[in-house]
Formats: sequence, structure tokens, C-alpha cells
Amino acid sequence: MRLRIAVCDDNEDDLKVLCSYLDSVCSDMDIEAFVYTFLTGEELIASNCEKSYDIVFMDIYLKGINGIEAARSISCGDRCRFVFTTVSSEHAVEAFNLNAAHYLCKPLKKESVAEAIRRCLPVSTKEKRVLEVKSGKELIPIPMDKITYIEVTNKLCTIHTEKNSFQTYSSLNALSEFLDENIFIRAQQSFCVNMRFIDSFFYDHVVMRDGTRIFLSRNSRAMLKDRYQQFLFRLAREGNI
Repeated sequence: MRLRIAVCDDNEDDLKVLCSYLDSVCSDMDIEAFVYTFLTGEELIASNCEKSYDIVFMDIYLKGINGIEAARSISCGDRCRFVFTTVSSEHAVEAFNLNAAHYLCKPLKKESVAEAIRRCLPVSTKEKRVLEVKSGKELIPIPMDKITYIEVTNKLCTIHTEKNSFQTYSSLNALSEFLDENIFIRAQQSFCVNMRFIDSFFYDHVVMRDGTRIFLSRNSRAMLKDRYQQFLFRLAREGNI
């Protein structure tokens, strides 16, 4: 496997350490890595006109444009994954709203860099949890990590994935019992949402990656926001960061 990796950090010592870890980690994983280094977000943005990257390791506190703003300005295609590196956890929510693969706190560790690389690799063929639903006369297995959200209209549940939709007369309450509560939240009576596919979280609604706006239960907004923040920080804490 080959990976094109961009590393953006204005601290040259941190840059060298991360590149050293990347060389070691990729060698251990039998990955041929092409690593490109940048000291400013502006340099990285300019380079993206000519190159596309599989992974971008982005420091947040940069001279000039910061890492969050730089990430918003880059168009690397759907395959590109961002890993943010910083000295503070205060930007974790903002980073994961950009669909970051990982968020690493400095000083970096080789183990956490390895975990970040693993998260950015294509999904393996290992067995996945599925939600089996009866649609018509068929029993359809749907990988849970592919479900973006489920909605119910007139007792008919529609299970949405990024590419397809499936309808079933199973109740949302019944389906929810099989969903991982660490990943899914009941946004309101008629919607269950996979937090991995939330693009933006607002006071009274969320916006999914496909642009769908789903309003939050008035009585549960504070709890739902807390659940979402816990979900993001749980991701940030993984990898012994």
C-alpha cells in the first residue's frame, strides 16, 4: 500500500519527531509512505493545487492561518483524512466537526500516531456488526457503521446509508434496541442519528453530511449535546493521548 501524507507544523522539532514516527510506523505496517512537510497552512493550501493527499497531519496553532481554517480551505477529495495535532484538547469538538480521523495532543507518542494511521486506512474486511431488518419478504443485513440515520413516517421506518435507503415496518423503538448507544442518539421521537455522520451540531438541530437537517427534541437538547461531546472526546482520548 502507498500513502501520500502531508505534515503541517511550524515547530521544526515537532515536525521532525512526527516524521520519524511516521517512517517507523509505516515501515512496521508495510506501507510505502511519501511524506511532504509544510511550516505554514498557506504552504499546504498552495501545494494542494498540484497534489492530493491521503492523510494530512495538521497542527492547529500555526503562524498565519490556523490548522482548522487551513483544513476548511483544502479540497483533497473524499479519501483524504485529517489528523489534528496540538498542545490542547479545547479544539476537539471543532476538529471532529470537520470529520477528523483523530486528534492528538502533544507531546506525540509513536503509539498514538500508529492508531491515527490505522484509523485512516481503508476499512478492513473483518466482520462488522449488522442490523438485520425485514423489508418486504427479505431479511436485509445492514452494517451499522454504514447507517447515517433512521427516520419514521406513518409507522414506516426508513434506514438511510450514504448510498441507499431501506424501508421496514419494524418500529424505531425496536430497531434502537440493537443500535450502539455510544454511536447513535435518539434526536427526537422520529429520528435516530449516527453521530459519526453529523457534520454540524447546533442548539436545536444537527446537519448531517448529506445536508439533511434534523431537529432535536426540545426536552432533550442539553442531554443530546452532552452525549455528542462525550462521543467526540471519547474518540480524542483513544490511543492514549
